[in-house]
Amino acid sequence: MEFAVQEYDSAQAYLADPHNDCDILYMDIDMPKMTGMELAERIRETNGEIILIFCTNLEQFALNGYSVSALGFLVKPVQWYSLRLYLDRALKVLRKREQRAREAQARRIVIKNGAVSKVTDAASIRYVEVQQHYLFYHMLERDGEAGDVLKIRGTMQEAADLLEPRGFVRCSSSFLVNLEHITAVSRMNVYLGEDVLPLGRTYKDAFTREFSRFLAKKGWGDPC
Repeated sequence: MEFAVQEYDSAQAYLADPHNDCDILYMDIDMPKMTGMELAERIRETNGEIILIFCTNLEQFALNGYSVSALGFLVKPVQWYSLRLYLDRALKVLRKREQRAREAQARRIVIKNGAVSKVTDAASIRYVEVQQHYLFYHMLERDGEAGDVLKIRGTMQEAADLLEPRGFVRCSSSFLVNLEHITAVSRMNVYLGEDVLPLGRTYKDAFTREFSRFLAKKGWGDPC
């Protein structure tokens, strides 16, 4: 793993550096003018991602670290075991963030409507409906409610090629549904909140198979 180390001789020096966007910050608590805890509070006003690890001989301040979401405390003199323990924990946090970022990037798609291209997250699409030569993308609002409907010219096969690798499955010849937004399934229908989509006989086996895999991945068991 490539890394770089930057040192600061005070909290003020850290705050004055326009390039202080580090991933992991080790800092003392007992510092002149501004304590490490005060610096942590300043940092948390604008940055909730940076990993904070205190290095201190003031064990009585350890509980205060929870208020600034510190990963942990290294008690001076710092022992190799403790240093490695918290560094390993910090790297695990960073790797999980990187994985989430990659997954979010993989979900982003481009929906082209003539000369206009809309970049969106596939997770914000509830289902796609085809009518004649047009696709209707039924979107999701931020509050979880049904949102706008985007109408573009295209075929269901084009939508399937784009979205099936991102967790969508066809439930009929006219509908492609996001498995994440299904709230119920019956013998004849697929439910997404108040929206009811038909479950076509031709697509039923493939849909049930994919829906079962989705539930198993989530740890929710198979559908009844």
